[in-house]
Amino acid sequence: MEKKGFWILVVSLHCLFLFKQVFWHTTMLQDSKEYLFAADNLIQSNLLYCGDLKAPFNYDFLTKRPFLFPSILALFKLISFGNFKLFLFITLVFQNCLSLINIRLMLKIVHSFTGRLNFKIAFILLILAPAQIIYANLLMSEIWLQFVILLLLNYFLFNRNNFKWHFLASVLCIAGIALKPVFIFWALLFPALLYYFNRKQLNLRLIGIGLVPAFFVLLSLQWNAHRTGAYQYSSISTINLLHYNAYTLLIHEVGVNQADSIVDQISLKANGLGSYDKQQQYKDKLAKAIISEHLGNYLYLHIRGALLCLVDPGRFDITQFFDLPHTQNLVYETSKKNNSIQVLKSFFNPLGFILIAILLGNILKLFFGLRFLFSKQLCSLNKLLLLIFPFYILLLTGPIGSSRFAMPFIPVYLAIILISLNNRIDKTELLKKY
Repeated sequence: MEKKGFWILVVSLHCLFLFKQVFWHTTMLQDSKEYLFAADNLIQSNLLYCGDLKAPFNYDFLTKRPFLFPSILALFKLISFGNFKLFLFITLVFQNCLSLINIRLMLKIVHSFTGRLNFKIAFILLILAPAQIIYANLLMSEIWLQFVILLLLNYFLFNRNNFKWHFLASVLCIAGIALKPVFIFWALLFPALLYYFNRKQLNLRLIGIGLVPAFFVLLSLQWNAHRTGAYQYSSISTINLLHYNAYTLLIHEVGVNQADSIVDQISLKANGLGSYDKQQQYKDKLAKAIISEHLGNYLYLHIRGALLCLVDPGRFDITQFFDLPHTQNLVYETSKKNNSIQVLKSFFNPLGFILIAILLGNILKLFFGLRFLFSKQLCSLNKLLLLIFPFYILLLTGPIGSSRFAMPFIPVYLAIILISLNNRIDKTELLKKY
């Protein structure tokens, strides 16, 4: 496959998914609805709140969704003059362009280290990552964070000693944090890497640039404490800790019914406490106690979640996007003891066979991803920089691992695989010469 053919196919797929969303059935995830509420509330009430203001007030919604993506949606809403179809078209066109740029940046990284590109294999790898095109056509922030990550990776790989890039990289870190709370620890990682790479010419201006993301986080914590009384960046951290991390562990330990009962009791007692801050502290404390009590099993589930991120064929993504039957959450099913038969049965349907093919492809991708660790084609530092974003997100994902959570680093992961495969091809060609 030539370069032109590759881009024709990739752009065509993006366009097909875009037209499906705008002119056929528009898929709207629960997260998408919250982002839209946040955008509308910014426009109408000048308030960052991702819930319906006509419903009972929920303090969680004040900080659950950071401001950047709702602000982007609010801007697109303003320039579409209240026409939802036009707003959707503008937003998705922009996101699809970002997805194509991200794929281009991925190919640039591969070419920089290998000097060649196999467009046929690159296209097959993209087909095996359906979340890339699906989330480019959903009102979700994943594709934006992906763009931030690829620009930061470009900085660390090729421009880490370029002073003009330092401030841009600092702003990119803030953008990542303002898009997704998962990115918050880059407020510490960014200055550490910046100072390490520029340790020989470290000065006050460079130190200040490195601390800007941390300063942004501190300001956000203060602002949220003023708004809610709770000193936290986002309520999503407490929600995930109790309703996903601890809950998944409880399903594994005591079953669904008892897990539901325990989490409901914790929430009920927390809601009876006086202030929102005390409620959040109580939920955090109890969720951490549950995890600490079964730490060994939790670590197993956490590692399994990271693995699922890489091999998950994207059943949720496909069924939601194309409005197909979706009766079970398979991650929760796999958390139940002795429930492997139930999970296997869910694949015995036409979609299931497609998912099995993607699953097998993902396992093969994982093999070449692991093979990259032992590749001698790149120096250790460049290998570390390519691995740092996938490793960071996988480490923080938790037990609920799926293709959606791998979305921010899909192009980086594909670049790693293409580099690994290229090394294999080079060795094969070398043997043919002799």
